Amino acid sequence: MKIDLHMHTRYSDGKLTPTELVRLLHDRGVDIAAVSDHDSTEGITEALAAAEAYPDLRIVPAVEISADHPTDPKGDVHVLGYFLDHHNAELGTTLASFRDNRLYRGQKMVERLIELGYKITWEHVLEIAGEAGIGRPHIAQALVDGGYIAQIKDAFDGILNDDGVAFVDRPHISMAESAALIRAAGGVTVLAHPVFIPDYESLLPQIGDMGFVGFEVHYGNFDTGLRSSLLKLADKYHMLPCGGSDYHAMGHEGEHLPGTAGPPLEVFEELERLAIAGRAS
Repeated sequence: MKIDLHMHTRYSDGKLTPTELVRLLHDRGVDIAAVSDHDSTEGITEALAAAEAYPDLRIVPAVEISADHPTDPKGDVHVLGYFLDHHNAELGTTLASFRDNRLYRGQKMVERLIELGYKITWEHVLEIAGEAGIGRPHIAQALVDGGYIAQIKDAFDGILNDDGVAFVDRPHISMAESAALIRAAGGVTVLAHPVFIPDYESLLPQIGDMGFVGFEVHYGNFDTGLRSSLLKLADKYHMLPCGGSDYHAMGHEGEHLPGTAGPPLEVFEELERLAIAGRAS
């Protein structure tokens, strides 16, 4: 089976609508997929409705929350939640506050860039984002369109990254608070792409006590050797080895397409079992 538990739509920083993404998942023969937009569950209802046309495709309601590293005040940790009640009021209110702050944060970053001599406009960033909550990739796309950088990822090397010249901080939520929020919405919590976190090997032994049940191993950008090392760590710390393509439909060379990365069926089934057990407790 093709299982992909990490992808994004236009409701965060992806390029496709939920309906377009679901159609692509079907065309690529994906069996199970999680729509995991950043700080948003707004696209899930549309994705579930679109999937009704494809009985062999299962969509899992999910989210990806930006949280604080427990020991590094500048550290940004991404927290995945699966099998959520995407209508949960507490979750919805919290995520909406994050998105509102993204708007303010985005405006401030654009203002800083203009002060630094980058001739971009807030109106163009809004046009790029469309219905999505404003994120750094939308501002990065404006820099690409202006000819200042070649591709979006170049903006995260000195411009929009946490130590970049135009960086503006985000609202703060701890990893444990993120896990509690996800659990309250009936979901289970997984750490996204751990090797992107500085000193991740010292963090992994702690995440079980924070309410996490797994971390990403079968991730699009991880090669075979890295996945093997992470599998050993997952076994050591009794964590489920999860993963997915982290597809955004950016269209750049080497982008991992839906269904090219993800966990085996038995891992997915255990994730679901833990979610059901958590709701029953």
